[in-house]
Amino acid sequence: MLNLKLCLFLLSIFLSPLAQVNAQENSHNWQLVKDENDIKVYLRNLSYSDYKEFRGKMMLNTRIEELLSFINNASFCPAWRYKCIQMLNLSDGYIYKLSSLPWPLNNRYTVMQSKLQFDKKNNIYTLHLKNIQRKQLPKHIQAQLPEQENTVQMRYSDGFWQFKLNDSSGIDITYQMHGDPAGAIPSTLANQGITNAAFVTLSNLKNHFSARQ
Repeated sequence: MLNLKLCLFLLSIFLSPLAQVNAQENSHNWQLVKDENDIKVYLRNLSYSDYKEFRGKMMLNTRIEELLSFINNASFCPAWRYKCIQMLNLSDGYIYKLSSLPWPLNNRYTVMQSKLQFDKKNNIYTLHLKNIQRKQLPKHIQAQLPEQENTVQMRYSDGFWQFKLNDSSGIDITYQMHGDPAGAIPSTLANQGITNAAFVTLSNLKNHFSARQ
């Protein structure tokens, strides 16, 4: 029992600095880079990556059921998601999304596992997204994927959509993602498009629901 307690104590010493770093990165160092049309986009550097993370924020007046239905509809993807060519809803909550890159770069795709959670106390829906490498996917998910051909899977693309229902029948939206495109794409080039990834996506989403009012 003594050895077990000692091991747990040592683990807490070694792991706590990493936990503190992650906690700090989760709450600090955001820089506002765009504030337009009631949409705010923030970027920040992460200690473990050359690629920036983005966070976009805005408010929509709509029903959460309609918003989730639209976001999860794969056929709408090219009309509003930044650089989206194709999106497929696979089984078990997996999503395939193909995005265009300018020639001579190869188009990139992700296979993300999505999980929706609802915080009843705070009235917040969170749609978690995590890119899973093709070879690590369950066999039945691999079988549903298009042929890879000349496309490249992103090394990682993780983040979330968050929808906070407020008292004025509006929804406060946060869209946060961090990715690594893999392959021979300099981080300086990739980082130039990150602001657009957030702003264009949110702007198109806002325009869609504004047109319905």
